[in-house]
Amino acid sequence: MRIGFPRALYYFDYFPFWAGFFHSLDIELVISPPTHRKIMDQGLKKASDETCLPLKLLAGHIQALENVDYIFLPRMVSIEADTYTCPKFLGIPESVLPAVPEGQSVLTVTLNWRNSKRQVLKDLEVLTEQLGKSKAEIRQAFNKGMEWQKKYQNTMGAEWDFEDSLNKVESASWDFTESNISNAPLTWKERMISKISLIGDKAEKQPHLAVGEKSDRLRIALVGHSYLTHESYANLNLLRKLHEKVDVELVQNVRQEDIEGHLSGLRKKIFWSHSKQIFGAGNKYAEDQRVDGIIYLTCFGCGTDSIIQELVSRKAREKHKPYMLITLDEHSGEAGLVTRLEAFLDMVERRRVHEGYVSTYGECLDSDSNAL
Repeated sequence: MRIGFPRALYYFDYFPFWAGFFHSLDIELVISPPTHRKIMDQGLKKASDETCLPLKLLAGHIQALENVDYIFLPRMVSIEADTYTCPKFLGIPESVLPAVPEGQSVLTVTLNWRNSKRQVLKDLEVLTEQLGKSKAEIRQAFNKGMEWQKKYQNTMGAEWDFEDSLNKVESASWDFTESNISNAPLTWKERMISKISLIGDKAEKQPHLAVGEKSDRLRIALVGHSYLTHESYANLNLLRKLHEKVDVELVQNVRQEDIEGHLSGLRKKIFWSHSKQIFGAGNKYAEDQRVDGIIYLTCFGCGTDSIIQELVSRKAREKHKPYMLITLDEHSGEAGLVTRLEAFLDMVERRRVHEGYVSTYGECLDSDSNAL
């Protein structure tokens, strides 16, 4: 059996879980290719105009999957207690059914951790008939998926680029030297088995600075949804452009306990799981003296970001942290992005060099001034 997995949305967060789940069931996953112009154009034709860019990309990736028995479109309601996923997740698969090719079967299941682990297992057991597996096999697959997801999350974004991380996983280059790799290409299953079981132990992380330590390169935090920050085609290679010029910090580089520690000060809890992670990480980076600036990456029409972005920007202003908002849609151009990015980095660099300088003329700047 071959199951198609779109390279969009939940792919950038939960692929390790589903990879472990289907591997345990001895089912092959077929992943759609990286986003390119044709995929985006197909998504724009099939998705509703009112939907956000990531959902349009999902529609395009659905059409890029060929020669599969099912296209997998799970409905992920909640991934932890007292939270919900983004509304775009809740509307899947119905919101993207027009993008499914005629005659193509869809495999879906509901995951809702707000209830209990027992309920999640019961929901997964609805797949037994479609996949021809027993309930015991489904439970075993669930445990394997949780194991792989946990080991992946323990890396805390060991590779600065998500696609690079998966490429290393798939090529098994972390476990073998070039001389040990045969010329024959490994199957997807062989590549995943050779690496994912050890990913939590052998990942090489970027060196993090000690408290009070400064490097020669600027350190910029890029916060936003993972399916935007790691979607290189949609964000015009923003992450790679940043990484060439500065040291980059991402939301997944922040430990969960630090996220929870920076959620205070709100009148009520944030009940969107992704937004909670972004807000906690943004607050941490705003207070972190080693971070020179913050870039918030969002897409046009994102309802949750319209609230969270404003909260993060207020925190950045309070801490006098340079801050820039980048909004993407299908019409975004690279020239404009590069111009804004270079201007922002130049401003941050000048601020860093002259921050301690106070002119002998004019009024003295106090700690509450924005003009540092």
